[in-house]
Amino acid sequence: MRILRFPAVILAVLVAFPALAQETAPGRYTMTPTAEGLLRLDTQTGEVSLCSKLAGNWTCRSVPDDRIALENEIDRLNAENRRLRVELGKPGAGDGEKQGQSNQDGKGSKWWLPSDREVAEFKSFLEKMMRGFKALVEPPPEDKPEKQL
Repeated sequence: MRILRFPAVILAVLVAFPALAQETAPGRYTMTPTAEGLLRLDTQTGEVSLCSKLAGNWTCRSVPDDRIALENEIDRLNAENRRLRVELGKPGAGDGEKQGQSNQDGKGSKWWLPSDREVAEFKSFLEKMMRGFKALVEPPPEDKPEKQL
């Protein structure tokens, strides 16, 4: 009889062990004590509230989140950018593309070629720089003509 009880006890422990080993799932909110009351974090949405006791009742006020305000501003600016592109009729405008020609190099990146006017302006700038450098390097011309022997 004693031998029959032993397997029954082992079986009961084995059946109960998984239930004992399970961790209790955390609730939706976690509370953290502060000097003003409690901070309540909603683990599903990430919203934070400050809970305090006022006139015998607990009240929770939402804590402003800068991240949400920044994401809303980014969304608003993206929508405005799309709207302005459509109004201008230039779906690619605003991507940093300059005057001149742009092409695709097969990888999705754009390359830019300067216009003839921009090339002429740059060439003029380089010529002025070279003349200035040459004036610094060359010795000044002497007033006396060279003697020929």
